[in-house]
Amino acid sequence: MSQRQSSRNYEVAAVRKAMEILCEFSGGTPMLAVSDISRRLEIPKSTAHNLLRTLQTYDFIQQDAIDRRYRLGPRVFELGLLFSQNTELIAKARTHLIRLAEATKETVKLGIVSSGGALILSAIESPFALHTRGDEGRRAPLHCTSIGKTLLAALPDDEIREIAAARGLPRLTPHTITTVDGLIAEIHRVREQSSAMDMEENELGVRCVSALIPGASRSAPAAVSVSGPSSRISDERMLTLAAQVRETAAAIAAALAAPSNSRSWLRRASASD
Repeated sequence: MSQRQSSRNYEVAAVRKAMEILCEFSGGTPMLAVSDISRRLEIPKSTAHNLLRTLQTYDFIQQDAIDRRYRLGPRVFELGLLFSQNTELIAKARTHLIRLAEATKETVKLGIVSSGGALILSAIESPFALHTRGDEGRRAPLHCTSIGKTLLAALPDDEIREIAAARGLPRLTPHTITTVDGLIAEIHRVREQSSAMDMEENELGVRCVSALIPGASRSAPAAVSVSGPSSRISDERMLTLAAQVRETAAAIAAALAAPSNSRSWLRRASASD
């Protein structure tokens, strides 16, 4: 039994539905009505209404006074900010992300696995007018982005198959991998090469390369990527960028392994006793 299957055994149905409601809000759908929630989650309107009222009580959502639709509330922002402030990965990676962005002049991203996608925790966009989006705070597909494939490479093959079965492998461009066997074969290549490439698989005209950050998180693997327009990223440059992202990933891993100032102080104090 996989970790994903095991965790499902302990889920509380009402809590799961409440979490699903929060996950329905996105940049494309910032506001939803009770009927929207009912239809999307296939639950009665009365159940949707009760769940929404509960979430509203704790400020996870707010209701518009005029059209009565719901939006995310301030408690979500508060928790997101708390996560950002207390996630060592973001703080220790930032300097290295900046250096990579300055060296490549392309868009740099830091991401982790979250809810079957690659959640972009931090991004620095290219200074060029023609560049790829940073998409900070958004999720990217796992099967057709370099950062997604790198994150998948850190997971067991069985879990990759589970994610593919649950999320599907939609074709986004003519180059997208759309079969599970094809994806597994690609992930094996990623593991061998210690980097992943997206050759216009997620978006035509965009290339990307990524590397895993070893030991970045106990709860979810993390990766760093560089992306840009294919007009600037030739096959030869992809190899150069691959080496740069691997170096950056290793530098971030070293920074994470280094003791924090507070721990260093604690050891010095103990040694002097």
